[in-house]
Amino acid sequence: MIILKKLLVGFLLTLFLSTCLITGCTPARKPAPRPTKTAPTPTDRTKMTPDKQRADRIAREATQIKGVRKTVVVVSGKTAFIGLDLETREGAASKRVKDQVARRVTTAEPSLKTVNVTADPDLVTRLRKVADGINKGKPVSSFSRELSEIGRRIEPKMR
Repeated sequence: MIILKKLLVGFLLTLFLSTCLITGCTPARKPAPRPTKTAPTPTDRTKMTPDKQRADRIAREATQIKGVRKTVVVVSGKTAFIGLDLETREGAASKRVKDQVARRVTTAEPSLKTVNVTADPDLVTRLRKVADGINKGKPVSSFSRELSEIGRRIEPKMR
């Protein structure tokens, strides 16, 4: 009986030690790395360009004018293209609102050399497409031909 106990204890001790050796010899697992913030993509950077910030400021200024419902603004260097959705399309009233917008924008953004203001629905739609492209990350330079054509069709309000 004592021999049986000694054999059982020896067997259990051997089993315990071999288990410890097997599991103790495996390399420790490193924890999975935590995800880090990624660098901003080109699209993220273009959303915060100075021209985009200026365009947002100009749009806020223009929509404060009585008679303006919505605006779309594209800024390229020292030139601003402003498309207006007006409450009324009457000739004299429309011209008055466009002049007020031009004056207010040139006062708010003195660095602009040329301010182009239009209420023509076709030109406003074209400006909206350019602005959407810029918001999606395309550079303003890729729209230079379109902007120059729009600029030719608008009577510019210069400083």
